[in-house]
Amino acid sequence: MYFSRIRIRPEILKSTQLAKVLSDNSYNMHRLLWDLFTSQKQRSFIYREEIAREQLGTQAGVRGEPIYYIVSSTRPSSGNSIFQVEEKEYQPKLQQGDSLRFELRANPVITRNGRKHDVAMDAQRTFLTSLCAELNLKSRLSSTPKKQEFKKVLLTHGGHALDERLTTLLKENFRYAERLRQPMQLHNKLEWSIKAMVDNALEKWMILQGQRHGFSLAKDDDNQCKLQNSTYRWHSIKADKRIKSGFSSVDFIGNLAVTDVDKFTKALFGGIGRSKAFGCGMMMVKRV
Repeated sequence: MYFSRIRIRPEILKSTQLAKVLSDNSYNMHRLLWDLFTSQKQRSFIYREEIAREQLGTQAGVRGEPIYYIVSSTRPSSGNSIFQVEEKEYQPKLQQGDSLRFELRANPVITRNGRKHDVAMDAQRTFLTSLCAELNLKSRLSSTPKKQEFKKVLLTHGGHALDERLTTLLKENFRYAERLRQPMQLHNKLEWSIKAMVDNALEKWMILQGQRHGFSLAKDDDNQCKLQNSTYRWHSIKADKRIKSGFSSVDFIGNLAVTDVDKFTKALFGGIGRSKAFGCGMMMVKRV
């Protein structure tokens, strides 16, 4: 296996047309990176996009352009006209029980009734639906309510019962209990409660990935998982203008312990979750 750092050549970056093509378009980037592996009939690499300045600091010529890390089964082509390529062999030496710090950009989904659902969006809708049912407000909703309608009905008609329910929920959540130390309006309590539910759902998803891929999340002195998530984004795939499609991504950082070396090594090489062809699934690790 190979681990590579890929940068767009400086002279190419000056092309405003290419910059426009690459801007926030995962599909185009996916096709360009595949040109580094022209001998492959099927994709056998995973990658992650970062910002060069954040990765390389104050090196000469480094600005806000993208930089890409790739794990691949074959050596990327060094003669590509668009990319500068630096690669090295990638054979991590791991043992059961190793403690690692990790970063992961993933597309978290769950399957329900044979259909895939975005974990974050599903957690929000499930929570809001259950709140409305608990407070006997379902009759005030339309047949297919959207998130803003749920919020409006709850904040308009939930009153003291909603306030008590959200206060209890936040008190029970270790990460968000401190928010109650300051006066908080009802709409803020609702937003923080939604975030707490999303965090719980994403943590459960990561725990499941660990069971599948040979690792467990480390815990702190309060028995809380050493895991944070940020940067929920929706990425449109514009391969076909007639079809509206895309995927979401979430950035995770945390600590883990290796429980199964073979499974975990496969995850490092092959990625975790869906949308690997579009920059998700690559786990970056370093020893604690």
